[in-house]
Amino acid sequence: MSISYSGILLDETSRSNLIGMLGDVIPQDWEVVAHHMTITMGPLVHPKGKHDFSNVYELGSKVRIPVLQVGMDERAMAVIVQPPGDISRKIKFPHVTVAVNRSGGGKPFHSNKIPLENFKDIGHLNIVLSGEVFEQPNK
Repeated sequence: MSISYSGILLDETSRSNLIGMLGDVIPQDWEVVAHHMTITMGPLVHPKGKHDFSNVYELGSKVRIPVLQVGMDERAMAVIVQPPGDISRKIKFPHVTVAVNRSGGGKPFHSNKIPLENFKDIGHLNIVLSGEVFEQPNK
């Protein structure tokens, strides 16, 4: 079985809290995502040894990720989070995609393209998301 990506799957309470916190700023016609934070594309342990994230992110373990900032552009909204360890260098910044503007061509990967200057600090709200480390099989 091949793995599409590895990440931290938000638990239902965290997902609900995140949506509730940002519900008044998510445009009504956008699709809510609020699903996971990506650690790396593919498995936690690269089959050819290029990376091994399993020492920090043990499959099935519970992880807490504080929310630091929120930002959006015309295609996506995301929150920047503070993971417990390194993530893939190919990911611009650690984040959870909150919502996407499908009618405007937005897809979850567009949250990687939100300009950093669009993010505003919300760390003072002390929001901490929790979830479980998982590997998403290819469909």
